[in-house]
Amino acid sequence: MSNQARRDFLKNFGAFSAAALASTWAYGATDNAALARQFKLGAISDGFSMDFEEALKLMKGYGLEWVEIRNVWGVYNTEASPEQIRKIKDLMNQYGFRISVVDTALFKCTLPGTTPVVTLKDAYPYSGQMDLLKRAADRAHTWGTDKLRGFAFWRVADPAGVVGRIAEELGKAGEVAKGAGLRVVIEDEPTTNVGTAHESARLLAAVKASNVGANWDCGNGCVRGEIPYPDGYNALPKDRIWHMHLKGVACGAGLTKCHEDFPDQGSIDLVGQFRALRRDHYTGTMSLECEFSAPGMSHQQTTQRSMEGLLRVLAKAAA
Repeated sequence: MSNQARRDFLKNFGAFSAAALASTWAYGATDNAALARQFKLGAISDGFSMDFEEALKLMKGYGLEWVEIRNVWGVYNTEASPEQIRKIKDLMNQYGFRISVVDTALFKCTLPGTTPVVTLKDAYPYSGQMDLLKRAADRAHTWGTDKLRGFAFWRVADPAGVVGRIAEELGKAGEVAKGAGLRVVIEDEPTTNVGTAHESARLLAAVKASNVGANWDCGNGCVRGEIPYPDGYNALPKDRIWHMHLKGVACGAGLTKCHEDFPDQGSIDLVGQFRALRRDHYTGTMSLECEFSAPGMSHQQTTQRSMEGLLRVLAKAAA
């Protein structure tokens, strides 16, 4: 092989390898960037900093290329100003990030005619939900994603009894989102009527809109006594999991006595979970969600330690 031919081969092989890593579950990855690409790993930016640029700089240090946007510069993204919206786009381009999901508080409110068992204020009134959805859609178009995160209304005493009504509401939201070329991913959140993977599966079975799926938080179900893996994962329709939230959870005597922990500690079998995702050819995105501060550490330090732990878990799963 001539020197020029060798150079051409290496150039083409390098391009092929980068593309393959970005789209397949490769084995034997040893560096953070390769692991992050394998699993389309990102993080919710405000876990690192409310300053979006600072957050991206820190995330880039872990080899991340995906970001989930919730709070920026002290405001929820759906209330960001036009200038802030443009700045977010410019910073993502500058630091080489893609957005996985636009977080919204869609349906984090009381379902009309029901009495919640939680004493939480509506993020937005029911009457304002479609306007909220449209604002989020505008941001999704600007930032380049097709996924919006939502919820399933504040939890009532019998969530199974309101599945049909929630499915109808999600069907309406799905139609609005579909008209904008977007998908809606519903998070399992213990304060809502979908607090576990099993409840998520039950709701999705009732939702007719094909562009409504799951944002599965594999730690949240512990609060309601669910073992995330394998039990929760096995209950979910695999083709409807489009995004995931990752965290560590430590549980005491009984699953309901749980608290957030570092991903490489605690009770969740995340190594088994990631291996199952690889086996099932999961192609969606995922984000570290860190919502606690460890003793003696700031929230930012806790988030950084959590990302380091998560990368250690991913390395074991990819081995």
